[in-house]
Amino acid sequence: MVDKRNKQLRNKQPSISEKSTLSVDMWRFYLMWVVVLLCFVALVGRAFYVQIVNKDFLQNKANANILRTEKVKAMRGVIYDRHGVPLAISTPVMKVVIDPRDYFEAKAQFEEITAELAKDPTNRKLKRQLPDKNLNLDELADAVGMDRAELKKKMHDRPRSRYLVLQKEIPPQQGQLIAKREFQGVYTEKNYKRYYPQPQPNAQIIGLTNSEGTGIEGLEMQLNSVLAGHDGEQQVVRDKKGNRFKDAEVIKEVEAGENITLSIDSRLQYIMYRELTAAGVANNARSATAIAVDVKTGEILAMSSWPSYNPNDKKSLSNKDAMRNRGAVDSFEPGSTMKPLTIAMALESGKYMPNSVVNTTPGSMRVGNHTIRDTHNYGPLTLGGIIQKSSNVGVAKIALSLPYATLPTFYKRVGFGQRSAVKFPGESGGLILPPSKWNVSEVATMAYGYGLNATVLQIADAYAMLANKGVKMPLSLYKLDQPPKGEQIIDPKIADQVLMMMEGATLPGGTATRATIPGYRIGGKTGTAHKLRADRKGYSTSEYRALFAGVAPVSDPRLAMIVVVENPKGSYYGGTVSAPVFSRVMQESLRLMNVPLDKPLDTPNIQ
Repeated sequence: MVDKRNKQLRNKQPSISEKSTLSVDMWRFYLMWVVVLLCFVALVGRAFYVQIVNKDFLQNKANANILRTEKVKAMRGVIYDRHGVPLAISTPVMKVVIDPRDYFEAKAQFEEITAELAKDPTNRKLKRQLPDKNLNLDELADAVGMDRAELKKKMHDRPRSRYLVLQKEIPPQQGQLIAKREFQGVYTEKNYKRYYPQPQPNAQIIGLTNSEGTGIEGLEMQLNSVLAGHDGEQQVVRDKKGNRFKDAEVIKEVEAGENITLSIDSRLQYIMYRELTAAGVANNARSATAIAVDVKTGEILAMSSWPSYNPNDKKSLSNKDAMRNRGAVDSFEPGSTMKPLTIAMALESGKYMPNSVVNTTPGSMRVGNHTIRDTHNYGPLTLGGIIQKSSNVGVAKIALSLPYATLPTFYKRVGFGQRSAVKFPGESGGLILPPSKWNVSEVATMAYGYGLNATVLQIADAYAMLANKGVKMPLSLYKLDQPPKGEQIIDPKIADQVLMMMEGATLPGGTATRATIPGYRIGGKTGTAHKLRADRKGYSTSEYRALFAGVAPVSDPRLAMIVVVENPKGSYYGGTVSAPVFSRVMQESLRLMNVPLDKPLDTPNIQ
């Protein structure tokens, strides 16, 4: 009976309504599979697009959240003196930085969770969400050495900032202690601070850097691109809380700055500054400047000025006048220190010989509307006598006896009116008047150092040339491995003759007897120049510039040196103010350089 019933059911055909229902169900079934298939294709396509086609976009998004590119500061090059003594070095320091946005977000989270915990103190899940870093700003201020109120004000003034510097320069040990205390959003960056072991004597040459380590004065500025090197970059992975959880990856290697070796001898530099300071204070002067040059190489062994400043102490930078390198930047009328060069010009002209006599009687002469005077009526003088007695009348008569262009042209050939080979930042080229101004009055006054402007560098350069048998060596502030080829400016015989005449100025009867040194023959020339009045209408009757320029030892010159003391009070003559400074500095310099004596020690030393 059961089999019969099954047979009947199999033979039974579905009705029209049943067929319609079946058709709808199948359509839905297929539609569902199509939708599923399309979704699957879309997901696969999207995954392909995201992971293959546009993978960099999301990667960059992720990197923006967790990666930080940090600059790695390059160590600035060291500046050494000629003997390897460091004059400017960089010491490691730490910069303390905070992320205010991160701090305030963490603080807000802490306050919110704390409020919830007050309602449910046993909620362990909330406790795990509490920030684990130190949020105490008072403790942070004490740790970095800031005023508490000042730190809080800075934070509240820039709440959305991601980078706020709290301290630029702290010792590495202090930075490590701050890092251990784990303040929220606080981290340290390695930096370098410039330090000058011998500050005042070298400050005006070397200069200084700013808080970012960029040179802003002197050689630090001129050589900044060489000394600075090139900063590196590293990529750091940090979590949301700012914690570094992966070692830094170097993107760009650090290139340390080059080291520089100067021609300066720090021992001579210290002695020079010490004596300039003593002379400036003793004479109640405005300033005192000196330069010493190795005549055989052109290297500047010492170059200093008083008053100076301490580049290690930023408070001392307010005195801008003390920051100037007067030896290179200031130009002035050099006075009688130009007379040996006028005599050299006379000998070169062929019209004069060393024993030629010039009558200076009656000790004055009228040139145009100007009267040229000597301190005494010296009568007839040889060329050597003109230098020894420092006769204005004598050199003026010599200059006017030749074509007017002869003297200024000679001065320009020696190097006046143009910057020296040093090319120090802000260096002055001095001034030689144009040919249209070369008249009788200008040429006559130019012969004894008025009517032109020169720098201490230029005068030292000229005297080094005379001491080096007329060969001009380019001045250098950098130690030379080999002396450069010099230029023969005047005949060696003429240079030697002038040098002998300059020695006469330091002997009894000369104006520079206080420049002498026991055991050494000294040649030089004093200068006592009236300064222009402030309104530049004539010369002051109370302000002077005392100068002495000389070389030693005369038998085989090694050093040329010039000393300038500005506005000395009381005695103002170059022979009484500047010559003693020359004597003390030169004596110590020759001793340190082991220069042999060239006269008996028992020879009287006239002071």
